[in-house]
Amino acid sequence: MRRIEVFATIVVLALSGAAHAGEAPATPKDHDFAASFVLRGGYDSNPEFSSGNGIGGSTFIAEETALAAGSKSGDTTLGVAAEARAVHYANPLATPALGGKVILRASIGDDDFKVSSSTTVADARSYNLRSSDVIQSVKAEARFDQVKAFVTLEGARSSLNQTNAIFQDFLPTPQQYLRGTIVPGVSLVRGKAEIGVSANLSVRRYVDEFDDFGYRRDNERVQPFLFARYEDAAVTAFGSVSRLYGQWHDVDFSNVDRWLFDASLSWKIRPFTLDLVAARRASETTFPISPITIDTVYSAKASWKVDDRLTLMASLGYADTAYLDSPFTARTLTYGVGLSHDLGDNLLLGIDVTRAQGTLISGARADAIVFSSSLTKRFTPLAQQAALQDDRPQAARSSGRERSRPPPSAQ
Repeated sequence: MRRIEVFATIVVLALSGAAHAGEAPATPKDHDFAASFVLRGGYDSNPEFSSGNGIGGSTFIAEETALAAGSKSGDTTLGVAAEARAVHYANPLATPALGGKVILRASIGDDDFKVSSSTTVADARSYNLRSSDVIQSVKAEARFDQVKAFVTLEGARSSLNQTNAIFQDFLPTPQQYLRGTIVPGVSLVRGKAEIGVSANLSVRRYVDEFDDFGYRRDNERVQPFLFARYEDAAVTAFGSVSRLYGQWHDVDFSNVDRWLFDASLSWKIRPFTLDLVAARRASETTFPISPITIDTVYSAKASWKVDDRLTLMASLGYADTAYLDSPFTARTLTYGVGLSHDLGDNLLLGIDVTRAQGTLISGARADAIVFSSSLTKRFTPLAQQAALQDDRPQAARSSGRERSRPPPSAQ
């Protein structure tokens, strides 16, 4: 937890410097910067989303910071993105939620041939999850008229610890593993549309041969993809379908053979915006009798810009987590409404009400309601159009995994 607090402090200091940077003379157009700081407070009736009364409700205060900066010189591009978040509760029994991520990007080349690198460091801490990831990815792509060929090499070291029913708490030690991935693919690009195929070939090796329950979790996976995307001024759409084949080294784990999918649609017709997501993905787990989980998510967000200052919003989401090799599942339904008022000078006031209802892995029912207000300050000293999208946090409820969404060709 201390690492996240230090990271959050560094980001806040960086943003403070960014505010002063906005008063400096404009820099060349091949440099850009955008950042935001969100201060949020309210009341959560069930901060650890448990059955019954649980630990009771609590007021809370949350801070979120985010920044993105980039520089381009000739065929070379450098960029950094960072975010940090923290939620602290007045109830001493409620565990703070802390998290942060830093992504470093670099690329060299043009549309005909380009090599890019991405380095990601992420960490998350909550009442039921402790995870960290270090990921290094290198991608090369070449374009021949309307045909694009690419290959991605990726290496990662991850640590995962989740609460479980056997220990009634976290595992004594986290599960740590190394992952190596290669993703070759080819696509056809025509105008604003692209369609292609790829294959994700990956190997996972755990630091300890046996986990705390005596299982071997080493495995190999093959996942062929068919994907397509389209983008114009009003519509951004993406879709992929894949088949996951996984083979585990422990005889007590069944091999995996599952269809997965990922689809998103963003439709902007002023003054309305609609965002839809439907996805089924595989996630890592420490659950003793399951090799992985299959997570299915559906969500819809709509906004109406009533005038230049007032925006009304509504959201609906459903999440289902299936623990393979077991009959256990966890489901959550969330819905909420909110509004955002532009106070001027890149300052936004937000008010949200969110309700969450679900069935825990134990079969018990849980529900929560969250009231919150927020104040968001944006810093865009170099380009107004780079302003960060107002994505104010709502009471997102899940089975306890916070995972970065991988690109379609490297899932």
